[in-house]
Amino acid sequence: MLDNEEFMTWSNENIVAVVGHDGATGGKEDHKPVEEVDPKTKEKREVCPSYPGLTCAEHRALRHAFANPPDGWGKIPPSDGVPNNWVVGPDGTVEKIENKDAFVVKTLIETLTTFQKKYEGKPVPLKKWDAYNKSFAEADKAVEDGKWKVALAAYAKVDADAKKLSKGLTEKLAAKATALNDKVAAKFAEVKDGSDDAATKLKAVKALRADVGQKLSTGPLAVVAELDAWLKEQAAAAAPPKSVEK
Repeated sequence: MLDNEEFMTWSNENIVAVVGHDGATGGKEDHKPVEEVDPKTKEKREVCPSYPGLTCAEHRALRHAFANPPDGWGKIPPSDGVPNNWVVGPDGTVEKIENKDAFVVKTLIETLTTFQKKYEGKPVPLKKWDAYNKSFAEADKAVEDGKWKVALAAYAKVDADAKKLSKGLTEKLAAKATALNDKVAAKFAEVKDGSDDAATKLKAVKALRADVGQKLSTGPLAVVAELDAWLKEQAAAAAPPKSVEK
C-alpha cells in the first residue's frame, strides 16, 4: 500500500501512516541503507532502499517504539509473520487489521474509517488541520501585538467549524478565547483607570468595543458586557438633566 497512489492520497489527509521494520525474516539477510546525493544540498546521505522518506535507523527505532511505547500510547503485541498491520487510536487502543483487509485499497480505507468512528468527533483532514494551526498562529501573533480585531477574526475561522471540532480542539479554542478576553479586559482597565481626560478615554473604549464586536459560536467575549456597561454609564453621565415643568 505504501506505493499505491489512491491509498497514499487518502492516508496523507486522514491518518498518520507509520512503518516499523527491524531485522531479517525467513532466514534472509535484511536490507541495508544506501547512499545518495541530496539534490538540493548536494550532500551525501543514507536512505532506506525499501521505505521512501525514512532512514533504516528510523524504521528500526519505530519497531522498538511500538513494542515499548510511552505510557498511554498503544502497544503493538508480537506477531508471527510479516507483514502485519495495526491501527492505533488516540486513546491507545490497538486493533489488528487482517491481511485480507489490508491488501485491498477500498477495504483498508473502509476498515480505518470504521475504526475512526469509534471516537468522539470527526477526524480532521490534514489540510483542515494545517488551516486551523495557521489561524491559531495568526491569532496568537495578533494578541501579542494588541490587534484584538485581527485575533478574534482568526479564532473565528476555527470557530466556524465548531460543530465539527474534536473535544481537544474545542478546548484549545476556548482557552485561546479566554486568554484574548483577559488581554482585552486588562487593556480596558488600563484605559478607564488611566490619567487621560474623559473624552480620550471614551474614544479609546469605543475603539476597543469595535475591535471585539465579532461573536463566536459561544457568543461575544465576556469583556464585551463590561465595555457596554461602562459606555452606558458614560452616556448617562453626559446626558443633560431633564427639565421639569410645573
